[in-house]
Amino acid sequence: MPITNVIDEKAGRVVSKVSGDFTIEDIVTAISGSVKDPRFQPGFHILSDHTCVGAPLTTIQAKQMMAHLETLSKYLRGSRWAVVTTKAASFGMFRMTSALAERIPMEIQVFHTHEDAEAWLASKDAESS
Repeated sequence: MPITNVIDEKAGRVVSKVSGDFTIEDIVTAISGSVKDPRFQPGFHILSDHTCVGAPLTTIQAKQMMAHLETLSKYLRGSRWAVVTTKAASFGMFRMTSALAERIPMEIQVFHTHEDAEAWLASKDAESS
């Protein structure tokens, strides 16, 4: 599978790595698998590494993913999703996705570096403490 997720209970995060090309089924399976994992707690943040993706997320996939996330709103309330990508097309698609996320009680931001993504998540963690 092109998407792997590791749940870091101590950090209160899901750490995701996306490699190569993926389908909407891959996306839905990865998201559902994380929130249904007994270690997952509502409000966990997500750090997603997309630096090794093949083709970027499509508009249709983004809309389908948002529809799926909407069904999981009770798990995602207060969550933040930091996406790291170095590809311009992927960056643009996740900017659009972050706008679509307004229907969901989670904030999505896209970054060019892991350091910036980590800093954003850490600042949000500090705000909620």
